[in-house]
Amino acid sequence: MPSKYQHIDELNKKAWELRYASLDESRKSAEQALDLSTQENYPRGKAYARLNLAVNHFLKSENKESLELLNAAMKYFSKNKNEEGFSITLTFIGNIYESFGDYETGLEYCQDALRNTREIEYKEGEGEVQSVIGLIYSRLSDYDNALKAYRESMEIRAELGDQPAVASSLNRIARIFALRKDYEKALENYMRSLKIREELNQVGALPWTYLGLASTYEDMGDFDNARVHYQKNLEEGCEGVDKRCKLQSMLGMGRVMLEIKDFEEAYKYLTESRDLAEKLNAKPLLYESNHALAHYFEATGDPAKALEHYRKYHRLREEVHNDETRNRMKNQQVAFAIEKSEKEKEIYQLRNVELKAAYDEIHEQNVQITDSINYASRIQSALLPQKAVFEQSLSDHFILFLPCHIVSGDYYWASNVNKKVVFAAADCTGHGVPGAFMSMLGISFLNEIVDEKHITDPGQILDELRKNVMKALKQTGKDDEQKDGMDIALCVYNPDKKILEYAGAYNPLYLVRQGELEEFKADRMPIGYYTETLRSFQSQKIDIKKGDVVYMFSDGYADQFGGEEGKKLKYKALKNILLEIHQQPMEEQKKYLYDAFIKWRGDYEQIDDVILIGVRF
Repeated sequence: MPSKYQHIDELNKKAWELRYASLDESRKSAEQALDLSTQENYPRGKAYARLNLAVNHFLKSENKESLELLNAAMKYFSKNKNEEGFSITLTFIGNIYESFGDYETGLEYCQDALRNTREIEYKEGEGEVQSVIGLIYSRLSDYDNALKAYRESMEIRAELGDQPAVASSLNRIARIFALRKDYEKALENYMRSLKIREELNQVGALPWTYLGLASTYEDMGDFDNARVHYQKNLEEGCEGVDKRCKLQSMLGMGRVMLEIKDFEEAYKYLTESRDLAEKLNAKPLLYESNHALAHYFEATGDPAKALEHYRKYHRLREEVHNDETRNRMKNQQVAFAIEKSEKEKEIYQLRNVELKAAYDEIHEQNVQITDSINYASRIQSALLPQKAVFEQSLSDHFILFLPCHIVSGDYYWASNVNKKVVFAAADCTGHGVPGAFMSMLGISFLNEIVDEKHITDPGQILDELRKNVMKALKQTGKDDEQKDGMDIALCVYNPDKKILEYAGAYNPLYLVRQGELEEFKADRMPIGYYTETLRSFQSQKIDIKKGDVVYMFSDGYADQFGGEEGKKLKYKALKNILLEIHQQPMEEQKKYLYDAFIKWRGDYEQIDDVILIGVRF
């Protein structure tokens, strides 16, 4: 028997189905559904009508209005989580936060949505949220997880026969290949998307494919084809193009005009893109606009304005991509995987009642272990030096810190004492929880040696550190005792005298000066028990010149397996990378090193913690 509210439900269904085909018709149906639901006091109808209107605003880049409507709809859906609208609402809230550059919050909402779609077996919603999750990972340059999410999304959409959604997935998969510089596969996927959208006459979706093609041609250096495809989204009569798509097309066109030295047109497009990014509060695109404007002023001989825009670019980029956010995102990913695993255990337990006692014990152990690891992570984060120490003392620097698990056996450390800056990168025995315990010991001992005892000779600092570690672990040389310890590179910089002193336990120091790399060897003994006769660590003195760059690191980067043959990266390759990038701004060096590591690793697991610090004097 038809529901008394069937006509309202049909209006909402029509609004949802028309969201990509005709925004105007979709909005009219949703508004009519909202009016009727209000008149007839139908809460479910009002919630879906608001959701449809929110999606309509989102697709027009009107994020503020969209978020208000989504939050209003959520008042109903949060009490009715079996409704498909609950996961859809979560997904679009996550998508809005992604567009703001708040990837952590966006991922939280999307993970909640993914859990719900699987619980209620809502395949279309699962395909939708996987696509947004892929987008967030791509923003973080985690291309492996992005591609995995996009492909899972496309498989679901293809299974459901949703060709418009398949075209969207193809577009996003193509973008990942473009970012990996696999332009042949990128163009292949864009063309497949274009064919579907042209056959279905998806007027509102075609601009996104044009944008992808234009961006790929730009990356390939084919500026003629790039300009043709950007222009398709900027011609008169293209008012229906999504504002975000138009913004990216203006930005791309500005970069292309700069490349072909049409400075007047370049400036027009770049300033328009910046203004629109500010209006939309799209921080990722805003920092890209400032980066392009910096290049423009550099090319036109205005270094003051170039510097101004570079500073804006770095400030905005740091807000979106900072180490703390990356680590929190990684912890979220691990927590989500654990939760998914526990859910699978729960299902198995319900099907196999005889295993209940064993399951309960395992579940309790998992909870306790996970809680302990997460708590250890908070303790370790608190012990690591705050960024302010590095910013005040070594302002032109980067820290690439990639724990293998939630907690890390690698650590970095810095302090100011007696008008000198002491800083270090260390690698403790093991990784995960055992390594983290050692790292906390090392940080505590360095605080005591440098901050309390005011020892500033690097060799002497390492002697004291070794003495403390051996005492704490009761190391005397017996066969059955702990052989744990750490490798470390430690520097003391006197800014008044421009002198850098270095000492190392296995970990060397690289100095790059005027395009040449010099390696300062470490002592071949660890911080900890050593089978040969103990001797003092040696300090090495370096007269620093303006523009010198030093690098210190653990072995995690060079020892990572990857590439086509699954071999270690090795130190020779690391040296070549550093020589190639040492003149770039430090934040760009960090991004390059991160991207190179992820690309090299490919489908292989990360085998060890990574710490790599660069400092320019």
